[in-house]
Amino acid sequence: MLARFILVVLVLATFGCSSATYIRAKATENPLDRVAQQAQKDWSVERVDANTLQLTDSWPIHSIFSLGRSVSRANLSYDGQNSALDIQYYFQSNQLVLLFIPMYLDAEPGFAGGALKPIMSDQVNDILRWSGASVISRRAGEQSELFPPKNRAVPPPAK
Repeated sequence: MLARFILVVLVLATFGCSSATYIRAKATENPLDRVAQQAQKDWSVERVDANTLQLTDSWPIHSIFSLGRSVSRANLSYDGQNSALDIQYYFQSNQLVLLFIPMYLDAEPGFAGGALKPIMSDQVNDILRWSGASVISRRAGEQSELFPPKNRAVPPPAK
């Protein structure tokens, strides 16, 4: 009986907690060098290639209080053909109470993770400011979505 109760609590606690923020922005030139330079003060920066950047920021106080590990992650991908910057941002927490099953939260307004949302929103705003890009679209989606998006509009070949 206790095992069933714990399973139900875990399922309810993690329901709807696997989301990320997806942003598409207009950037006339590749901003990833600028973002990497600014982010290195507070984030771990990994340059995957010329058009891909991964940022990770640890949340030590949240990690201690949740008896686990909590981080913000931002994946950036620049599409030079379309002058577009795609950003996937999410908060990831692996906590003892959830048996270290990862929980993902987006930075969009909402009930889940409410106390963390202002800090997360500030982090997203910093990344956008560093990039100098202007937002085209912003939405919450599943953290497991394909990133960078493969359905990018490809311009017609030059004549």
